[in-house]
Amino acid sequence: MGFFFKSGPEVTEYIIDTPKLKKGERHVFAVISDLHECCFGRGNERLFKALSLMEPEGILIPGDLVDAYPDGDPKRTMAFLKRLKKVFPGICYEPGNHERKIFERRKYFRQMVLLRRGLKMSGVSLMRNEYRDFGDAVRVYSLDLNHDYYRRVIKRRVPDGMIGMLLGKRDPARFNIMLAHDPDHFEEYSKWRPDLILSGHVHGGLIRIPKLGGLISPAYRLFPRYDAGLYERDGVKMIVSRGAGSHTINLRINNDPEILKVVLRGEENGTGSKA
Repeated sequence: MGFFFKSGPEVTEYIIDTPKLKKGERHVFAVISDLHECCFGRGNERLFKALSLMEPEGILIPGDLVDAYPDGDPKRTMAFLKRLKKVFPGICYEPGNHERKIFERRKYFRQMVLLRRGLKMSGVSLMRNEYRDFGDAVRVYSLDLNHDYYRRVIKRRVPDGMIGMLLGKRDPARFNIMLAHDPDHFEEYSKWRPDLILSGHVHGGLIRIPKLGGLISPAYRLFPRYDAGLYERDGVKMIVSRGAGSHTINLRINNDPEILKVVLRGEENGTGSKA
């Protein structure tokens, strides 16, 4: 499927200062969440240009790069991913709920075959409860929960200890980033004590109402608690992207498609801020 956008995407920059990096050390990451096979110009040229201008060390994809539908063909998105890989080899791609549906449900078998083929062609692998290091100081983990944790209406809680079982022990000496598609589990994620969580899934609440935020989540919850922006819980920060695309119904009101630029800086005292 995938919609074509006439403008955008909007780039939102976040700066995270941390004592885990040497003073003056700097790492830049581009974040693409919830693209859902959408396009910004032919061959996604505007998206590619926006990412290139960031000069990122890595591109982090916290889920839903593709869209789950039985007759879907991710070929166009996989070709774009291949182009990205040639320029930015440090790509971390976490499965979101749409990738999970493709791999878990029989009716998406054809699309699963095409997605596997496209990933092989692009040279990018899905990171399923794995990590990748960027230098000696930054480690990116990809949390892959099965589709049952994306229930609508009634939330299924992630059991205590499960994230540690899936990801292992984090390295406290490094700045640890967790890619975790659904921000609704922030409380459970934060117990594992990553330094930063990158999420999406909520699409900014589809319709953004001034002073109130997003209207509805994919779980059909009104005014979701974590819809977009920077949050903090017990010293753990989470940035939620409004997402770069749409699916099923292209509805985004006061809610432009968004990609993120996340800058990590070494300072004596760590704080988080939106640029």
